[in-house]
Amino acid sequence: MALDGRTAVVTGAARGIGYAYCRRLAAEGANVVAVDVDDPADGVRELPGGGEKLGVVCDVGEPSQVDAAVAAVLDRFGRCDILVNNAAVFPFTDLDGVTIELWRTVQAVNVESILLFSRGFAPGMRAAGWGRVVNTGSGITLTQNRDLVYMTSKGTVHALTRALANELGESGITVNAIAPGLVPTEGFLGRTRTGGPSAEEVFARVKDLQTVKRPSVPADPAGALAFLVSEDADFLTGQILHIDGGVTRTGA
Repeated sequence: MALDGRTAVVTGAARGIGYAYCRRLAAEGANVVAVDVDDPADGVRELPGGGEKLGVVCDVGEPSQVDAAVAAVLDRFGRCDILVNNAAVFPFTDLDGVTIELWRTVQAVNVESILLFSRGFAPGMRAAGWGRVVNTGSGITLTQNRDLVYMTSKGTVHALTRALANELGESGITVNAIAPGLVPTEGFLGRTRTGGPSAEEVFARVKDLQTVKRPSVPADPAGALAFLVSEDADFLTGQILHIDGGVTRTGA
């Protein structure tokens, strides 16, 4: 139970990769706070391990709600040791179809929430001389995909990860990002698009690019997370880890 006594906060935690993160952190002994715009209470009750569990309903795109979530964690646990910024929205968009409202919504959820949660919890991490921040990036930034707004937001996540690593490293805080491959989560499978390939066709194309010829599952990025928040990763920061079965080796 490598994380006994640590408190971890995971955003976008009600399902998919975020919930897999929660399960792995709980199994490692951490206190886990699951944050999601949808009530995560049912999933929280099913988490393993002996640490405390808390579900917090929060629209991470709303700064006032982020402030309230941070306050709830600090009131309950005193500090956050591990922050996992996983919440994201990913609509299909192109240059002709994007609106400034959609652009700002995606940036608020995918990027600005990382800034706000990090700013809220960094003082406690600095005081403790130890902290882990892990952001969910995306391999989409290395592809020819045309999801304009989502791709831009994830490229910004990667840059923000490195900027935070530069600033927080002297305080004993590491900041890294996990860039998962294509994982068949509810969020991805629920996307709709007029025309274009089906979800099954997309997964088949991605599998052809992988060296590991099996579908990705949420436990894959969760395993990487367990390493990044461990003492074994104490000298690793500012990195983007592509957990995608080898797709990025092609540069595609």
